[in-house]
Order: sequence, then structure tokens, then C-alpha cells
Amino acid sequence: MRNRRWKAFTLVELLVVIAIIGILIALLLPAVQAAREAARRMQCSNNLKQLGLAMHNYQSALGSFPPGFMAVNHAGTVSGGWAWGVFLMPFIEQSPLKDTLSTTKYTLSQVILDPALLPMLQMHLDAFTCPSSPMEPLREFKGGGQMVSTANYTCCRGFFNYSGTTHLTKQNNGTLYAQSALKFRDVTDGTSNTIALGERTVLDAHIADPSKWPSWCGPGGLGIGSTVSSSVNDRLNHPTNMHLYSSHHPGGANFAFVDGSVHFLAETIQSDPGGVDPSNAGSHSDFVQAAAAGRVGVYQLLGVRNDGQPVGEF
Repeated sequence: MRNRRWKAFTLVELLVVIAIIGILIALLLPAVQAAREAARRMQCSNNLKQLGLAMHNYQSALGSFPPGFMAVNHAGTVSGGWAWGVFLMPFIEQSPLKDTLSTTKYTLSQVILDPALLPMLQMHLDAFTCPSSPMEPLREFKGGGQMVSTANYTCCRGFFNYSGTTHLTKQNNGTLYAQSALKFRDVTDGTSNTIALGERTVLDAHIADPSKWPSWCGPGGLGIGSTVSSSVNDRLNHPTNMHLYSSHHPGGANFAFVDGSVHFLAETIQSDPGGVDPSNAGSHSDFVQAAAAGRVGVYQLLGVRNDGQPVGEF
């Protein structure tokens, strides 16, 4: 018994083992985070795929794509505000919610002000949520203080911003905009290279005003579609302009195209407004001329349905 020696780790050996384990964890952590982001990006892509298919089903059932948002109500007199997401609900297994909201009976402003109906607008819907976005589930509805559910996807209204105060003059060259009811034949540049829907999230410079965050129910200000639609008049992931497409996926964002396909566009995609003023919605001819002259970026061409310059590879 006197000759038996107890074997044990020394303090130095324990410290070496702990250091090795720490190094291994540090090496593996980025791989784990990358795998998680890949899964989130795939879920986001699936969400857009389902919304793209819902657009096709809507078109098959009603003969056109849904409006980007309703600038007036069903009577054509009062600002109604219902957005494209509400019109797609019967095609994403949300028919009961659509029936409760009853877009042909109530305007958005009426539901916002009804305590019994307002909770319907606060429902969190996974179909409109990107797992990578840090956006809060509710945002303030502009002007009234009521809270409504957010969304991470907006329709593509095209190149131009909305100008003027008349709700019925908000035409654009995208796929879904105010009062739009486009058909496949209206997408003359081809459905496989024209954006229908895309991601929009909260970047660092966008957090200050939650009333401008996207929502599935309708615009933040009735008749103003900047919270349910986005333009392509500047680059993807613009650091300060919160009305453009943006994403927390590294390097780009997911987009659903009119043909129902989903593509990940890199934030380095060629982007150039071609010298066209995006505040002048009546200058579509200027955009067409700039596109024909090769001055417009690929990103802008993808967001416009009728510029006469179909994009091949992107």
C-alpha cells in the first residue's frame, strides 16, 4: 500500500485542457451560427414562396393580382387602406381572419377604431415574418396610437415614389401598387425576371419611428402605401432609406418574382437610377429611355414590369 501512487491531473494539465476546449468552441461557434442563419434564410424563402403561390391562386380565382393597397374604400370615397396581404389571406389558410375583417364591409380605419375588431389586426402571422428580422411583433399605427402587427415582406410598387395628395393618381410601374389590378399580360418584361414581393426589415437607422415599419394589414397613414410597398429607386440594404428593400440575411435579401420563383439577390447587384427622378411618377417614359440607353441598373430593371429591357441572368 505504501508503494501505490495516486494518479491525478496537475493544475497545468487542467488549464491546458480547458484552453483547448475553449479554442474548439470558438472555432465551432461561427459554423453553428452560419447553420442557424441558413435555416432562417430557408424559412424566409419558403414564406415568400407560399405568398407567391397565393398570388397565383388569387389571379386564377379573380382574374388579376391583388392591389398593393386600396387607396379608397369599396364605395370609392373614403380612404380604406387594406393591403395586399389581407387579400391573399384566403390563399394562405387565413380565410376566417379575412372573413372577420370583411374588407368589403369595413374600411381599415373602422377596424382600427373598433376595440372588438382591433385584436384581429394584432395577430402575429408566421407567413409574413422573416426569422432573421429583429423587428418587434407590433408597431404603432400612424396617427392614432393603436398597435397593429408587423410584417417583413412588402410588394414591389416599382421605381417611383408616390407624389401628390390625390389617392387615385398613384400609378406606378411595378407589379402591385395603389388600386392596381394587373394581369400576367401586363408584365411585359417577363414574369421570371420581375419582382413581386421582397424583404424589408428594421436596420439600425430605421428603429426611431416604428409607425413606419411594414405591416400586413395596411398603410401606416391611410392612403399612403409606404408601409406595405417598397420601391427600387435606390440600392438594396440602403443604410438610411427605410422605404427600400432590406434584410438581415448576410449579403442580400430574398425576393418572390411574378412567376412564383424565389431568388436571393446580393446587395452588390448593379444598382443605378439612371438619372431619372423617382419623385416624378409621370416620367415613366424617361425611365424607359434611360433603360434602353443602358443607364439603369439591373436591380431597378427587375423591379419594373414594363421597361422594355428584360433581364437575363442576375
